[in-house]
Amino acid sequence: MQQLWRALSFFRADWPRVLAGLALLALTTLAGLLKPWPMALIVDSVLGHQPLPGPVAQRIGDLPGPTQLAVLVGAMLVLHFGSALLGAAQNAVVIVTGLRGLARVRRAVFDWLLRLSLRRLQGSQAGDLIYRATWDTYAFQTLFTQGVFTFLGALASVLAMTVVMWRLNGLLTLVALATVPVLLLVMQAFGGRMGRRAGEAQSADAGIATTVQQLVTNLQLIQSFTREPKEAEHFERQAQTSFTARWGQHRAEVLYLTTVSAVFALGTAAILWVGARQVLAGTLSVGELLVFLAYLTQLYEPLNQLSHVGSTVTNARAGTHRVLELLGENAAVKGGQRTVVRGADNGLEFDRVGFAYTPERPVLHEVSFRVGPGEAVALIGPSGAGKTTLLQFIPRFLDPDSGTVRLGGADLRDFSVHSLRENVALVLQEPLLLPASIAENIGYGKPDATRAQIEAAARSANAHIYIEKLPQGYDTIVGDGAARLSVGEKQRLNLARAFLKDAPILLLDEPTSALDAESEALVLTSLRELMRGRTTVMVAHRLGTLRTVNRIIALHDGRVAESGTAEELLASGGYYAKVSGRH
Repeated sequence: MQQLWRALSFFRADWPRVLAGLALLALTTLAGLLKPWPMALIVDSVLGHQPLPGPVAQRIGDLPGPTQLAVLVGAMLVLHFGSALLGAAQNAVVIVTGLRGLARVRRAVFDWLLRLSLRRLQGSQAGDLIYRATWDTYAFQTLFTQGVFTFLGALASVLAMTVVMWRLNGLLTLVALATVPVLLLVMQAFGGRMGRRAGEAQSADAGIATTVQQLVTNLQLIQSFTREPKEAEHFERQAQTSFTARWGQHRAEVLYLTTVSAVFALGTAAILWVGARQVLAGTLSVGELLVFLAYLTQLYEPLNQLSHVGSTVTNARAGTHRVLELLGENAAVKGGQRTVVRGADNGLEFDRVGFAYTPERPVLHEVSFRVGPGEAVALIGPSGAGKTTLLQFIPRFLDPDSGTVRLGGADLRDFSVHSLRENVALVLQEPLLLPASIAENIGYGKPDATRAQIEAAARSANAHIYIEKLPQGYDTIVGDGAARLSVGEKQRLNLARAFLKDAPILLLDEPTSALDAESEALVLTSLRELMRGRTTVMVAHRLGTLRTVNRIIALHDGRVAESGTAEELLASGGYYAKVSGRH
């Protein structure tokens, strides 16, 4: 029940629409109660010999039979059309309210993803997160429109029909209501099984989304190693798992609905048997029996809806649970209240920092070093030494398990995350570009930048000349993966983005490792300009890149193995000297 209230809280802001939907629901139910009566009057009074009821007789009692027939048929049409219009208006209000709630849920999930820490992201499957954000969120709309509102509408109809039917014929009403406890038993028997199988089916579908996402991301790798048949086998196994889970879910639903239909069929047969005997006995007119059968249809229709609500809510609960599980998880990076002041001390200090991705896999052990304001430091070492991990501490993509990272003498965790990241520019080994124009990619970190500022940043990054040669210049769309640009051209766009951001702290993760000699020379020229006056921490191995820094720190097995200038480290004969000897 707590999960239900949490799910429905996303619709609280639309309470006026909810009230309007409830009012239309009440009017639709009232119209449904009146619909059978013109037919009963036609059968009993116009075609038969029973007198018209007092209020009706006062209005049309003196009219000829054909005119009475026309009036009653007209009344029947008005009631049916009116009921249909009220039902359409109610559905429109409920659907709009459901969609607005769905939008709120998706915004909440997207906001959660935007604040997600890198450690939490690395422990997740991207396909599963995408599935929860796109498909599982539909469960909230389903729960509201086909769950709550259908339940309220069906319940109102059942109660109203029961009262009217009881006043019409108590015995037949008792026979009709005898199906209710049987339906409750059926819902109880099938509910748990359908819920489990719905959860299994959604998890299996999320697995398919993950498999497809991995295929799209790693297509070049798969094709280069001719692993297509193996990946096809893997997808086939995943698809079979999804098929089995979905078939199990739908098999349970079909069996459930078939059982419900059998219960309704038995109830209808019992009503017809008892009612026909009463007509034969003269205690019930044919018109009254027809009205009762019409009410029975209107009674069984909401009862049928209530039975469907059971499976609908069960399925929706599986999706809402997966979404609320995310939103209930505190995976965001928490910051303090301090703001980074530009022009103040922006030196960095790592004080006995330790970190492990998993308890059995420690990466860093009491690492300590300092980067002075405006100083450029390079981190070198073998793969797995913890270089990139140290870099990720500075914008707080990760936090150390022990020790402290300080900026200007203050713990990074005391700063607002937004303020901290506003003052850090990051250039990665693999350039990250958005499916947008060249200008939008350069200006991504500074949305209010003018075209002149964007072009100036591109010139500083040695990118302006090749951009001008593109078909639409700065308005050229690079597309997913930026396939139209070389690696060097992409990296210079990344550098232009960093130039435009003009942050006092610069982080570089192997910025030239994938470049050819000509591209490297252009990027190094831009790097020297970009690093001037900025506190810079760089992960690098190429000698040309290392010559741009003031100091080099070598890491080994998660510890600082050596530190000093290039000349000092060459003289010591340690890791840097060995690496330099290989070049």
